[in-house]
Amino acid sequence: MSASTKRSSTTKRTETVLKKSQSNHVSNTNTSIVLPMALKRRSTGSLRRRLSCNMETNATPTKIWRAPGFYEIPNVLGSDCFLKPNDTKTTFELRQSQPEKNICKRPWLPAGICTIIPQLPPLVRPSNTFERHLRKTLPTSVSISCLDPHNKYNDFCEIGTGVNGAVMGATHRYKPWKLAIKRCKLDNDHEYRLAIVRELKIMASGHSNLIRLREVSLWRDDIWMVMDLQQCSVFAVLCQRGLPEQYAVYIANETLKALIYLHSKGYIHRDIKCENLLIGWHGEIKLADFGLATRLSRRNRERLGTSKWMAPEVIREQVYNEKIDLWSLGITVIEMMDRVPPHYLLKNEKDLFAAILNEPSPTFSYSYPTMYMRGLVAWLLDENSKSRPSAKDVAMELKTHIETKLLRTSDATEFARFVTHVMSAT
Repeated sequence: MSASTKRSSTTKRTETVLKKSQSNHVSNTNTSIVLPMALKRRSTGSLRRRLSCNMETNATPTKIWRAPGFYEIPNVLGSDCFLKPNDTKTTFELRQSQPEKNICKRPWLPAGICTIIPQLPPLVRPSNTFERHLRKTLPTSVSISCLDPHNKYNDFCEIGTGVNGAVMGATHRYKPWKLAIKRCKLDNDHEYRLAIVRELKIMASGHSNLIRLREVSLWRDDIWMVMDLQQCSVFAVLCQRGLPEQYAVYIANETLKALIYLHSKGYIHRDIKCENLLIGWHGEIKLADFGLATRLSRRNRERLGTSKWMAPEVIREQVYNEKIDLWSLGITVIEMMDRVPPHYLLKNEKDLFAAILNEPSPTFSYSYPTMYMRGLVAWLLDENSKSRPSAKDVAMELKTHIETKLLRTSDATEFARFVTHVMSAT
């Protein structure tokens, strides 16, 4: 056999050996993939026993449960990272605090360029022309406030009504006062505001027979007129019984004092009646409700007032003066003794005005006064305003009749006792 044939046989042998080895390798890989699927799965119990064995052997501490969000900074450096002094005697102590050294002796300066603390600007309230007008008109004895009156007064209860608003009883929180508060809406009408100022000015005059004004409060769109609270009105007594003649003379005499003062100051009341005559706690008579008051200097011809107490010239809308208050006082005297005014049964205003203008002057219908009382009332109810007396003339005539004992009258103490007896019986 030649050398070339030997080489070719050897190469063939090597190729066959390589092919067998490759085929065996592929078969081995296939068996390696299939064999684990064929093996039996170990039980978990053995795994748990192994884990427990491992835990016992390793002895690692269990972690402490903490709430979410809690994090403890791990000690990376270990417990022996800080050197401890060998000698306990040379251990350094903390320096003692000296607070007086921390106080700076220099004055405090604010931040910024300016070294002076700026003052607050002055408190400037919005301009109120009506408030300024009130402060100029009313005397200094009457306080004017723009704060909430509910912080000063309490125990509100309605006790009556006036021309411009309701009247409430109240008490002062800080002073032993019993008060009557008239609350009115502040309209923008110029004439209406002038009427309110006129009413306040009359009450602030301080006359003993006029209701006294204590304070004024301007709150939002309202004005609160604070006055002294009286015991009751003459009308409240008439609701229980009529007045004897001596008490009617006393009330008429006190009302004339108030009218003399009003007319001397150039005012007309225009609403004299028993509802506006108040009785004080000691028998005083106070004239109230000046919402319809007007000046004598102006040309008055408006039909204002209460219908049954109106004078004929007011009904005719003629120019009138202060003598219309004397007509109303004559009707009031009849009301005090009869308990009702004349023409009480007439409800229609047109029929009422026709009766006042066409019939003779009214007189007493349900009571029996003396002839001198009838003569006084007839003098007050003169249809001709020119011959009708003034308040001074009536007061002088009444005084003469009392001094000559033609008319009987009472004093304040006796009248207060009478009113207390009548009102306590209700």
